[in-house]
Amino acid sequence: MQPQWFRQYIEHRPAHRYVRSGAAGIHYQHWQNPGKPGLLFVHGHAAHAHWWDFIAPAFAENHDIAALDMSGSGDSEHRDDYSATLFAEEIIAVAEDSGLVSPTVVGHSFGGAMTRVAAYLHPGALGGIILVDSSIPNRRGSRQPPPMPRQRERIYPTLEEGMRRFRLRPPQPCGHQYILDHIAAHSLRSTDNGYQFKLDSAVFAKMKQTKDFPAAADMVKEITIPVGFVYGRNSRFFPEAAVRSLRKIIPPSAIRRVTDAHHHVFLDQPIRFIRSLRELLLELR
Repeated sequence: MQPQWFRQYIEHRPAHRYVRSGAAGIHYQHWQNPGKPGLLFVHGHAAHAHWWDFIAPAFAENHDIAALDMSGSGDSEHRDDYSATLFAEEIIAVAEDSGLVSPTVVGHSFGGAMTRVAAYLHPGALGGIILVDSSIPNRRGSRQPPPMPRQRERIYPTLEEGMRRFRLRPPQPCGHQYILDHIAAHSLRSTDNGYQFKLDSAVFAKMKQTKDFPAAADMVKEITIPVGFVYGRNSRFFPEAAVRSLRKIIPPSAIRRVTDAHHHVFLDQPIRFIRSLRELLLELR
């Protein structure tokens, strides 16, 4: 059963808009509050803008808010090739098209990495960034893209059957089935033959390196706008050693730990996450 706070937030429905970024049409949601400080939410891999439906409205009274679907996800178009530079340009395109004033960008996981790139390449377009359980390695990655998926996108006869196939990536427990049901329902699209997941499953296989970036930790150190961080106490990516490294990159006053939360922090502890985000927005100002 959905709690009252959750129903209240998801019933605060945003406007739906599109902006072109290069060859792709990018969909975003806009909780409009013109003239207020901008706030832009960026989802992680295999996610979409609706992951923020029960988070963004908590800030709607004092912020002008948008949440985008990065290309290959949600209701945005797929690309023949993807890159960190392109994803960063999508973030900036949505910030500009929505008219957000000096926005703070909140990016989760892979979306946090793309938010970091956007701040590194376009610091004058943003007011600050908050990374959510997003790894910041000290060394440059050398991984090769995975092979193209062999299996074609599956078609499910009903929305309910498709929703039953929904899984978090990376996998973790989540005690709030009403949240999983909400994001699962928005993860599928109707076709002539049934329902299929919106995600381009070949996003990582199509990733190209178009720019020679420094290591993530060095990139954060070079970013000239305020940087905040939120992580889950039980996250597989932030054991104590990783947290110690994190505190050498980002001031401890700008870091928040959410107890009883894994990698998908705001699915596990949405109310605590909202509280931490409010604190950080004040801290970064």
